[in-house]
Amino acid sequence: MEATMTKTSRINTMMRYINNRQVFTIRELMTQFQVSRSTVIRDLNSIQELGMPLTATVGRDGGYAVLANRLLPAVQFNNEELKALFVSFLATLNTQLPYLENRNTLTEKLVAIASQTQQDDLLTLQELLVFDHTNPRNPKLTELTDFAPALLKPLLNTCLRTRQLVITDSTGRHTVWVQHVFTRQTTWYIAAWDLTTQRFCQLAVADMQDVQPVAKEQSLNPDVINAAIRQAQPAVNIRISLTAPAIQQFHNHPHPTAVLQYRDLFQQTALLECTVETTDAQAVRDFSNWFRYLGPSARLEMAPTTVTDDLRQLANDLLANLP
Repeated sequence: MEATMTKTSRINTMMRYINNRQVFTIRELMTQFQVSRSTVIRDLNSIQELGMPLTATVGRDGGYAVLANRLLPAVQFNNEELKALFVSFLATLNTQLPYLENRNTLTEKLVAIASQTQQDDLLTLQELLVFDHTNPRNPKLTELTDFAPALLKPLLNTCLRTRQLVITDSTGRHTVWVQHVFTRQTTWYIAAWDLTTQRFCQLAVADMQDVQPVAKEQSLNPDVINAAIRQAQPAVNIRISLTAPAIQQFHNHPHPTAVLQYRDLFQQTALLECTVETTDAQAVRDFSNWFRYLGPSARLEMAPTTVTDDLRQLANDLLANLP
């Protein structure tokens, strides 16, 4: 690694390595970066000069520790890293993602740390690149669809503390354990285990009126919840075979909980197995629309009558609307 990595790159990587571990030895750095002891010592001296506070401890391997409660040096990005971050911001425009209401501010701060040449490159990239959700006539335009549902961020922030929630929507109050938060056809949902009815459910985030954590004294042991979920895990009732065009469509809009099982080494054919709650008319119609999106290269090998009937009805409705 000493021969292939520049000193600057090695020191930047070493700083991240050290910061993630807090306590480390010279021998560890020699092994991790495949450099000599003298090189490690020189790099550590450079790192301390840059402002990372290190303390040495007596020991055979030369132990070091990072002083707590001290700021690290300012982060620096190389050209390719800066482009990667900037393009990521562009690609997420108009996609209703949480935490990105301040995308413009973040982009401004990113551009502010760039050199003039880098800024010119970033602005050129903004003019060149047009993504699925970008208005090609005005790539800088942020449309109304960019704004995520009001309770999406509070929902996620609450889930970071506990996934046992009390959610209020137009149908009432639901005490649930949140399994997934996902988007389907630009609409955000949660897949959850209803702790009252002991059944799986899906709730639209846009319909939510309030999200609160379950009171600590009323929360359940996670092992109890997981045991109930395992016991009630629904049987697979949908099986789809896919060829290359349908696989590509799947990658554009994947199923929120199921994964593809590839049938060949070149990933040109695949199988997907999932479950649709047949008593939930909206869930059935959502699946029908999603299956139709996969295109004619997706073949339904197994499905409940409720689903096939809905697909036929959807096809008839589409035919009836043709001129």
